[in-house]
Amino acid sequence: MRNKFFPVPVGYVSSVFEIVFCAIVLLLYVVFSIYIYSKLIDVPPVPDKLVMKEAFVYRGLSQASKTTSFLYLRVGAGDAAYKYIIEASSRDIVYANFDKSQKLWVAVDSDRSKKFVWGVYDDNYGLLISRQDILRWVTLVNVDNYFILSLMFILSLYFIYIIFLTGVWNRVAAKRMACENK
Repeated sequence: MRNKFFPVPVGYVSSVFEIVFCAIVLLLYVVFSIYIYSKLIDVPPVPDKLVMKEAFVYRGLSQASKTTSFLYLRVGAGDAAYKYIIEASSRDIVYANFDKSQKLWVAVDSDRSKKFVWGVYDDNYGLLISRQDILRWVTLVNVDNYFILSLMFILSLYFIYIIFLTGVWNRVAAKRMACENK
C-alpha cells in the first residue's frame, strides 16, 4: 500500500463543524501572519547625509527573549520627537549600560520621513552601537519573521487543501455517487 503525504481516507466527507473549525484556524493563521508582517523592519537605503539628533533612553532595557533585548529611544526634541525601538542582541548591548535614563546621540537620515537609526553615540560622541550592528540585528529579526511567515503560508495551504479535498471535492463526489446509485 502506498504511503500518502496527506493522510485523508479516500471518500471521507468532513462535517460542517470540521470545515468551520478549519476555516477559523485558517483565519487565525492569516491574522497572525498580518501581525508578523507588521513586525518586519523596513531598512531604507543608506542615506547620502546623516545628521546627529539627540535621543533619550525613556525606558530601561527589556528582554524580548533569551537572546534579544529592546532598547527604547525617544529621538529628537519637542513636537518633532518620536519613539524608536531597537531590538538588539542582549550579549552585544549589555555592556553599554542602557538601564538608566541617559542622553545619547543618534545618527539619522537628514530626511525626517525616514525614521531609522543608523548609529548610537554617547554624550561625548563615542560610538556605542554601530551601523553594522544595527543592520545585523535587523537582518536577524527579519529572517526569523520571514521564516514564521513562510511556515504560516505552508500551514494555510494545508488547511485550504483539507477544506477543499474533504469539504468540497469529496462531498461533490459522494453526492454524485448517491445520485448514480438511485
